[in-house]
Amino acid sequence: MHIKLKNTKNTRSLSDLTNKNGLKIKKHLLIRSDALNKIDASDQNVLRREYHLKRVIDLRCDNEVKNNPDVSMEGVQLILNPILPSERVGVTKKGNDEEDFRDFIEAIHTNGADSSVRFMTKVYQEVVSSEFSKKAYQKFLRILLEDAGGATLWHCSAGKDRAGFATMIILYALDFDMKDIVEDYLSTNQFYQGNIEHFVKECGEGYREVLETIFGVKEEYVEVLLGSIKNIYGSFDAYLEKGLLLTSKDKEKLQSMYLEER
Repeated sequence: MHIKLKNTKNTRSLSDLTNKNGLKIKKHLLIRSDALNKIDASDQNVLRREYHLKRVIDLRCDNEVKNNPDVSMEGVQLILNPILPSERVGVTKKGNDEEDFRDFIEAIHTNGADSSVRFMTKVYQEVVSSEFSKKAYQKFLRILLEDAGGATLWHCSAGKDRAGFATMIILYALDFDMKDIVEDYLSTNQFYQGNIEHFVKECGEGYREVLETIFGVKEEYVEVLLGSIKNIYGSFDAYLEKGLLLTSKDKEKLQSMYLEER
């Protein structure tokens, strides 16, 4: 369910989703989002009063957090848990997001349309294969295993890649069918299309393909994720167990905490 805030594009409660056993996620306990660095008082009121937000997990790298820190909210715990290191290619270099963004888009555009796909493919392979990302997603699950007394929100910059994969992980742990998990992942496109058109207007029509690749999500990216998981671990279940150290008791606890009873 899309949460309409003035200063985010991709904030969604997962409570409208139903797993393969017909169980829904408890109301407004799990929320995914893009960055919260621009939210105002009215946005904060929606999150704190309507959705009872108690905990935010920021999945951005250290440089992103330093340049655009989340707005502090009274009574809400902020946990920094970067999925990728700051030196990751494509992440801020100059300390000025606008300049970094223009340089990044220009570099990919100069190298040709295929380079944007290659960049995104590399990111999706890395979040599965790197030790850094594996430990971060382990921490993400450990955090969710602790009761926040209200809603937990996790986000990256756009809320589609690092946060998108985090959402896939928790939904799979909650016994969701992969088809429904992918459908939720792909729904980001409907919320970001306006943003893409804005950047196309700024950069020019010739940049459309690059911008749609960088700011959109594709089934191709899911195939890269699942392919990487299969190659390294054999299955998603094995990835949760061996890669993210999630035990069967942990899964039972997560399901008890976040799923409605029949």
